[in-house]
Amino acid sequence: MNSLGFRFMSIYFRFRDYFNPPPKILEQIGIQTGSNVLDFGAGSGSYSIPAAQFVGSTGKVYATDIHPLAIKEISKKADMQRIKNIYAILTDCDTKLPNASIDFILLFYILHDFKNPDQIIRELDRVLKIKGTLAIIDHKFDVTKVVSTINHATSALQICDRGESNGKSKDTLLVFSKEV
Repeated sequence: MNSLGFRFMSIYFRFRDYFNPPPKILEQIGIQTGSNVLDFGAGSGSYSIPAAQFVGSTGKVYATDIHPLAIKEISKKADMQRIKNIYAILTDCDTKLPNASIDFILLFYILHDFKNPDQIIRELDRVLKIKGTLAIIDHKFDVTKVVSTINHATSALQICDRGESNGKSKDTLLVFSKEV
């Protein structure tokens, strides 16, 4: 994606976020002060920035993306808002985070784009703590497809909640928990 394409995508995100405010979605997940959050496929930071406010100064947010412009945009927004607990990581899979170091993983509007979902889901499983939460919203996969994609990659993540939907069968918030 070139610079112009990224700018159009960012405009679309602002429009989407107006109707589905990220803080409202993050409240449903239960992110708490002091948590470590991984926003995988963070784009322009729609969820990373408010997540950093949810976790406070004692928590951390790792915002990953495959696109260098996304990493630059997130870093710029964090600097402008004087947010010190966001760490932007350029990656297509390997987060380089320690095993079992993340309390909450956000996988929003990106699962359908993965060329090798099993590899990425296994990486997310690796960094997620026991009893940690993986939250997924995907506008192109229905609930059945999301669940089967996760189950194909790992048996450690089990669906535990189906959050609010915006009226369509897609865009439903699905919450998975990592069990022993």
